[in-house]
Amino acid sequence: MAHRPRPARNANPAATLNTQGEGSTLNNIHLLTAAALTALSPVAAAFLCGYLTLLLLGLDAGSVEFGTYYRYLGNIDHPQVQPFAWRIKTAGAIGCGLVLLTWASLLVILFKLRSDGNIHGRARFARMVDLMRTGFLKHRDDGIVVGQTRGKLLRLSGQQFAILAAPTRSGKGVGVVIPNLLDYRESVVVLDIKQENFDLTSGWRRSIGHEVFLFNPFAEDRRSHRWNPMTYVSHDPALRVSDLQAIAAMLYPDGDDKDRFWTSQARNAFLGFALYLFERADADAGAPRPTLGEVLRLASGDGTELKAYIQKLTEAPFLGGQARTAFSGLLSQADVTFASIIGTFREPLNAWLNPILDAATSADDFRLEDVRRRRMTIYVGIQPNKLAESRLIVNLFFSQLINVNTRTLPQNDPSLRHQCLLLMDEFTSIGRVDIIAKAVAYMAGYNLRLLPIIQSMAQLDAVYGKELSRTLITNHALQIIYAPREQQDANDYSEMLGYTTIRRRARTRSHGQGRSVSDNEVLEKRALMLPQELKAMGPEKEIVIYEGLAHPVLCRKIRYYRDRYFTGRLMAKVEVKPLDLERIHPRTEFVQSRSHPAPFSPAAAD
Repeated sequence: MAHRPRPARNANPAATLNTQGEGSTLNNIHLLTAAALTALSPVAAAFLCGYLTLLLLGLDAGSVEFGTYYRYLGNIDHPQVQPFAWRIKTAGAIGCGLVLLTWASLLVILFKLRSDGNIHGRARFARMVDLMRTGFLKHRDDGIVVGQTRGKLLRLSGQQFAILAAPTRSGKGVGVVIPNLLDYRESVVVLDIKQENFDLTSGWRRSIGHEVFLFNPFAEDRRSHRWNPMTYVSHDPALRVSDLQAIAAMLYPDGDDKDRFWTSQARNAFLGFALYLFERADADAGAPRPTLGEVLRLASGDGTELKAYIQKLTEAPFLGGQARTAFSGLLSQADVTFASIIGTFREPLNAWLNPILDAATSADDFRLEDVRRRRMTIYVGIQPNKLAESRLIVNLFFSQLINVNTRTLPQNDPSLRHQCLLLMDEFTSIGRVDIIAKAVAYMAGYNLRLLPIIQSMAQLDAVYGKELSRTLITNHALQIIYAPREQQDANDYSEMLGYTTIRRRARTRSHGQGRSVSDNEVLEKRALMLPQELKAMGPEKEIVIYEGLAHPVLCRKIRYYRDRYFTGRLMAKVEVKPLDLERIHPRTEFVQSRSHPAPFSPAAAD
């Protein structure tokens, strides 16, 4: 016969803790007790009703049996029993009422004791019934795929935002980006750093009726669709200055206080040269819209002294008051200051010396305001080795996308019937997009959704600052968490998941003269997942935290290449024609020819 090992004796009386039960065991005991009370209540009611019936009828109450009351109740219409019917019914009402009241009171006490035993918290992971109630298992066109459990995809439908925080090489692309591009059916604008997403998913998205575009302004193979940011400057001269100032603010963002003068003057110079191009285009019927490349070429002069050249520009008869004022402010500066202003002004525009970027921004193959009017997918393709030089143009692209799509609410324009998801892989790689930080609180009302992907919270803090990054996170209803690598992230996630109360049986043995053994229940606080457990979560699991669900979801990551649902949608990529770099040369000559101070003549321009 096996014997239980005896605890080692100590010199002094000691307590030995035996973990003989967890919180789940005691929870099961509570549930079993409640079930037993519920099952016994009808039996107790039958005996009590029978006892009271015999008592009210003046019979021997000690002879009560289980079926006594039912026999009297079954014969209540008998002529001999009918005069006593009210006594039988009264006995039944009192008996059942007392049992029901006792049963309810005991359940309240039982579950109150259970609740009181969770003094440190009741955190747990969501169950399937929780996911069903929240709508995660429903399949809708606007559902963002966030994970999977028991072979079912989890989707977040509606207008709420989601964010993924995951280290590099942890499966963000294969688990979130590509699955959504192979499942989400509304419009998408995706930041495609390696252009893998376009290669794998553009074919399927076109097959479901989307217009598919690739904006790749530094494409070495020259294959890109075109987008001209100057197209979105108003035709109305009264609104034009404001639109150009918005572009200038993106090209020349606010910096340190010591640079404020140079930033302001660079914006002023941009306004002057851009207004010159727009007002000349107004005067020359049929002239194409100006481009940022043309602004650079116009500001490069004609080989003569630059101040004299700009002075000649101010003499153009079509030039309006705002442009003249901008040029006057520039010309009034001392020569050294003037040269520094021009250098600051040209610095971001020098990127347009690249003929591929110049051609990619010379016209429009798509319009940003159409993403909510019809189903479109725009891939913003950037090679990793071009991230530094592309940051400005990509930042400008997304800033303008949000700006033009947060002017009209869908309820005020029936044509705005589609949702647009901004799927921003490597979100922080494009730098700080100020309009996102400002518009994140109201974008959803315009049917724009965000799905940014970052490597860590520290990375977001470094780009947006702690205050703005907290604002961004707060406005994302759902957060997907992969196993973190940074200790601070692990600590923060553990805190977010909450705490639970662990019940343990503590057996205390005293080894003094009067030996005794006592059992007690100990309530301990424990994180649902400790930081080290989060870091060791492994490559196959993830956690989803959603504001509409009281409990976090522990589920599996998606691997699209393992799932026939996704692999069956892989198709050949959409073909994109190469840019025609020669088409921008006539525009260059046109700008330079019209920059000279010859008297303006529409006939000559023709």
